[in-house]
Amino acid sequence: MIMKLSSHSFCEKLADKIPEAQAILRVHLNEFDTLLPNVFLAEITRYVLSGGIARERIVEFFENNFHNLGDEVENLIAVSFVENIETAKELNFATNGVDATRIITEWHRQKGQ
Repeated sequence: MIMKLSSHSFCEKLADKIPEAQAILRVHLNEFDTLLPNVFLAEITRYVLSGGIARERIVEFFENNFHNLGDEVENLIAVSFVENIETAKELNFATNGVDATRIITEWHRQKGQ
């Protein structure tokens, strides 16, 4: 049985597991006064694509939870992370060194490839 998690809970879980995501969440909360999961994951995507030190751990976290926490989390990752990876070059950079089969498959599905 799949454990379901809300988008908010998923973002909080990410921040609890990865200190660099916690720092991004603090800035996000200071700016918006509330957690906006789609915006937060877009900010995480920018961090990943900038080569942040926690890139592999974040992508691995998304990969491991993509189909495991219910439709809301799956949609959040698909729309706010995968969809914000625009090119194959960015996808290769983001997933380099990570077994990210689900994320890569979703990216190709979205791009019609």
